[in-house]
Amino acid sequence: MRLSPAALLLALLLDLPASSCAPSLTSGKEGQLRIVAYNVKSLFDAHDDGTEFPEFSVAKGTWNDSLYKIRLANVAKAVYAAVPEPGPDLVCLEEIENRGVLEALRTGPLSVSRYGFAAMAPSEGGPFADGLLSRLPILSASCLSASTPAGRAGRDMLEVEIDAGSGQSPGSGKIFVISCHWKSKTEGDEATEEARREDAALLRSRVEALLAADPEARIVACGDFNESPDEYVRVGRRYPTALMPVEEGSGPDEAPSSGPFFDRILVASSAASAAAAPEPALYSPWADSEGFSYAYHGSRERIDGFLLSPALVSGSSWSFEGFAVADGSFLLDDKGDPYAWPGKGAEGYSDHLPVTLTLERRP
Repeated sequence: MRLSPAALLLALLLDLPASSCAPSLTSGKEGQLRIVAYNVKSLFDAHDDGTEFPEFSVAKGTWNDSLYKIRLANVAKAVYAAVPEPGPDLVCLEEIENRGVLEALRTGPLSVSRYGFAAMAPSEGGPFADGLLSRLPILSASCLSASTPAGRAGRDMLEVEIDAGSGQSPGSGKIFVISCHWKSKTEGDEATEEARREDAALLRSRVEALLAADPEARIVACGDFNESPDEYVRVGRRYPTALMPVEEGSGPDEAPSSGPFFDRILVASSAASAAAAPEPALYSPWADSEGFSYAYHGSRERIDGFLLSPALVSGSSWSFEGFAVADGSFLLDDKGDPYAWPGKGAEGYSDHLPVTLTLERRP
């Protein structure tokens, strides 16, 4: 695992008044913190850099500044469908082309949210990466490299440490947020599973390091995992998956259970099952929730979400309070699936729906 220096990817946006950079929990009731994760689907600017998809080429006439501004506005509309203005305290966005696009959102259609802090993972020559906007101070930022010795250039994960306010003990207001965008299933579910297991190994290694340093570390992994928390069951237990329900154990005996790139994240469906797990397990709120975040070939899936460390479900200074999928009807097409861009003309949002995590400060 490689942790890139924060200076390579962290931008503290200090052009706002100082007061606007102080912690502000105005998106919910007092003492709540809300995080939105949203794969915006291929958000490119109106400049040709050579890495954008053909349908977003200005030179070819398939893309222009007017369409770009519509897309920016639609991203903001989707975010506010998840959490009404002034919006979430943090928003993690996948498939953002570059820092300029993130800044255009921050100072443009998301400006009412007054995000004073931002971070973005480097794209390393890829078409897009993860970006994060926050009203809460970012204490540090780093990049978890998804590249492997075998030569796979995966999407890096963006990690930020935020200050959610002072608590009764030192460090009780710090929360680690790790934004993920794992390998898609474009080439087939089973054919791409090993790549997602490499991603899971990277995330697990970092989570274990944070928990080793502080067993009460508050960690939120979020984003587009490109598989559901119960993926192992969904594929009929035919092969090991990156996300493994804790009730299923470690999976098939022939699958390596440890190693630098072959591993899985144990996913708990309750605080009790997380506590009883023989090794660190992360809680997914999907088990107690309805809905879906993505649809593909008629199948509705829960591939976007949050994975929480034990401290966030055991009543620590910050603890899990709720989870929801944005339910704005305009985000859905006539089949009830996510209304992806491009729709009918210059319309549409994303093939994913925004998901929201609510944490609450405990006395």
